[in-house]
Amino acid sequence: MRAFFCENKYFFNFFKLLLIQLLYQLNLYDFKMVMKNNKTILIFYFLIAYVILQFIWWGYHIYSLTGQLNNSEAYIDSRLKMIAGEGTVFIIIICLGAIYVIRSFYKDINLSKKEKNFALSVTHELKTPIASSKLFAETLLQREDLSKSQVKTSLEKIIYEQNRLNELVEKILLVSTIDEMKNDIHIKPISFYNILNQVIEEGGNSHKISNKIPDDIVFNGDDFYLISLFQNLLDNAKKYSPKDSEINFYAENHPTKIIIYISDQGVGIKDGEKLKIFDRFYRIEDEDTRSSKGTGLGLFLVNQIVKMHGGKIACKDNIPNGCIFQIQFKK
Repeated sequence: MRAFFCENKYFFNFFKLLLIQLLYQLNLYDFKMVMKNNKTILIFYFLIAYVILQFIWWGYHIYSLTGQLNNSEAYIDSRLKMIAGEGTVFIIIICLGAIYVIRSFYKDINLSKKEKNFALSVTHELKTPIASSKLFAETLLQREDLSKSQVKTSLEKIIYEQNRLNELVEKILLVSTIDEMKNDIHIKPISFYNILNQVIEEGGNSHKISNKIPDDIVFNGDDFYLISLFQNLLDNAKKYSPKDSEINFYAENHPTKIIIYISDQGVGIKDGEKLKIFDRFYRIEDEDTRSSKGTGLGLFLVNQIVKMHGGKIACKDNIPNGCIFQIQFKK
């Protein structure tokens, strides 16, 4: 018996490391939180533990029976090695299956949380312009002593809130048809300079926005989707940048590619979040961004439109503060 354990210490070390990896994948803190509300995953963990313990118990009995049937040390060692080999394969399959199922479970949990946050955000985003428009409309109806300038201001605010509502609905509809976008693309020569001028003019004057892209840079793309791309990037930059701060659009024209840059002087994005921000429904939850409105769809749409045009997008730090979004298109 002692000889078997000494000769097969690598097997037991491997088994120990595999268990440690499994515990790491379980994430014990999340495990405790999930157990409070989910009986299915609790039963799953129980069955996995039962199978492993039962296997160990069978191994013990097989070893005992082998010793009773044949006292040959060589025979016992060969039988134990066979059991160890088969047991290793069995445990690896069980552990890999458990890790896969657990990862899938937590992935679904995270997606469910994102969808819940999205629903709450959309509800808030829809209610705000509706309530504001209703308030201004009721004011116009109930008060007859308003001056022409006051009436004009109220009407402008109603139009502004309705435009916000329309943009949100269009964004949601666009995301809902994201899988069909590739079949609905109409390629033609596009001037980035002209498109950005249109987007900037429609975006208001709350920030100092400059279009430094040369007017001779032409790209073959879909103007509808590219306008949506730059609208979402501009909205994102304005949302997380101080009022009257600078937002710059500039470009590099290379023989085989075009690189568009959008820089702002906002709160910036941490390195660990730079890839996650392009996920559907994802929003950065920290003190700098929690108060800002949003649905977690804008940058997801941007990334999908860039991919649809065969490009790629990355987020980098702007010095001393803010972000630079870099979009690279092939010519």
